Amino acid sequence: LATSSVQNESRAFNAGAIEAVVTAMSVHADCALVQETASVAMRNLTGGNGKYTAHAGVAGAVEALMEAMRRHTKSSVVQSSAMCALYFLTEDNAENKARALHAGAKRLAKAAVKAHPSKKTLIHKVRDLLTQIGELNVSALTNDVRGHTTDAE
Repeated sequence: LATSSVQNESRAFNAGAIEAVVTAMSVHADCALVQETASVAMRNLTGGNGKYTAHAGVAGAVEALMEAMRRHTKSSVVQSSAMCALYFLTEDNAENKARALHAGAKRLAKAAVKAHPSKKTLIHKVRDLLTQIGELNVSALTNDVRGHTTDAE
C-alpha cells in the first residue's frame, strides 16, 4: 500500500506507521517472520523520502533493524531484509549513518557474510550497505566470503 502512491505513503506516515513498525519489532523481537516483514515494511515506508527516513531514525528504526540482525543471525532472510532497509535509511542521511555505525553495522554485516557465505543476494546487500556507510573493504569482504578473514573486525 505504501509503495503504490505518494498519497498512500503520506497517509501511512501520518497514521504513525513508522512508529508501529518499530514497536512491532521491539514487541516481537524473537520472531524472525515479524522482523523480516517489518524490515521490508520499513524499507517501503521510508525508501526515497528524506523526511520519512529522518523520522524513522529518530523513532528508533536503525536500532530496531540492528537488533533484528543481532537476534536472527541464522536467518539470511532477516539479515538481507534488515540490510536493505538500513541501506535506504542511511542514504543521504548522516545521522542514520552515524546511528548504524555506532550500533555496529560493519560488524553485523561481516557476521552475516560469515554465517551465509553462499547467499549471493545477501552478499550484495552487505556490499551495498557497507559502501553506503563508507565502510567497504573489498578485499576483506572477499576473504570473509571465502572464509578467510583478514580484517580485525
